[in-house]
Amino acid sequence: MREGGAASAPFFFMNRHIDALYGGFVASLPAVLRPLASELPYTLGFAPTPGLSWGQVFSHEVTLEAPGLIAEAFPRANGELTRRAILGHALSVIEAFTTDRLEDSQVRSTPELLELLEHVRTARDNTIEQVLPGAARMVRDADRVTRQAIRQERELLGRLGAASFDDYTRISLAKQAVGFPASVAFVQAAGATASQVEEVRRALSGIWLGLQFEDDTVDWEDDWRRGHGAWAVSLARRRLEAVKEQRSEERPTEPDLIRRRVFSMRVLYLMLRAARHQYRVAWRYCRVARLERLALWAEQRVVRLDRLLPLEERHAGYVVRARKLAPWAAEVLS
Repeated sequence: MREGGAASAPFFFMNRHIDALYGGFVASLPAVLRPLASELPYTLGFAPTPGLSWGQVFSHEVTLEAPGLIAEAFPRANGELTRRAILGHALSVIEAFTTDRLEDSQVRSTPELLELLEHVRTARDNTIEQVLPGAARMVRDADRVTRQAIRQERELLGRLGAASFDDYTRISLAKQAVGFPASVAFVQAAGATASQVEEVRRALSGIWLGLQFEDDTVDWEDDWRRGHGAWAVSLARRRLEAVKEQRSEERPTEPDLIRRRVFSMRVLYLMLRAARHQYRVAWRYCRVARLERLALWAEQRVVRLDRLLPLEERHAGYVVRARKLAPWAAEVLS
């Protein structure tokens, strides 16, 4: 999964449960692994300094506590079931983050980190199995789907392949597979009907895709500089091919040329518009499923993009520049 709820995002909800639940997981570990587990947000690069918790890294609940925002629609869900679902979901996401960082060589693989990762997987499976017997298999299946999608993404972006928005949506949704099992198991255990389960799935799909599309938009230059490729570049290539403006003498890896192509093809605007569409989808299904807090969250994301989209349409690259200037503005204008 993408770190879409990172602290640089606008505030909506504060994490209420995850630090205590993750603290309980850390306390269950062998003593030698507890310091590494406590500092995992920093080790993985999500926290700028040691000592920050998962709840401080992610400024709203949806990334790590999705089942907790779903519980309001299911009165049969007691507190213990909800806590287990939240922990199972959070460990699923943390496992995916850690595996992704390791496979992409963004963090150094050590015996201690690999051992910790095995403990995360075991605790995740056991916790979700307590939510709904048999659900651990659903989690492991989601792991495989996510990893396959990440490898497919790396292969496509690594060779600078052209991609359509259909390709982008399909691969992005597969990458988010680990974000569903805990919530699905939770609502099934709470007595959800088949139609309610599908409503929750569709609401979460809109949320995960919206966050993914937003992050890929504002982070595309950073991704490109790190040598990972960027969806904005591949989407721009496909649009260039469609309008037959590709020139053989242009060097596709030249940074200024890449930036001009991305801006001239308006892909950042289109990616943000796609994110807005996904948040609207999430809002509609949240309303149907009576997930009022998630509906409010999705509505706020739509309102935010309604402000950004005209600016990005008039000034290509606005959202990237605005994000880079945000820390300066916060310090100078506060």
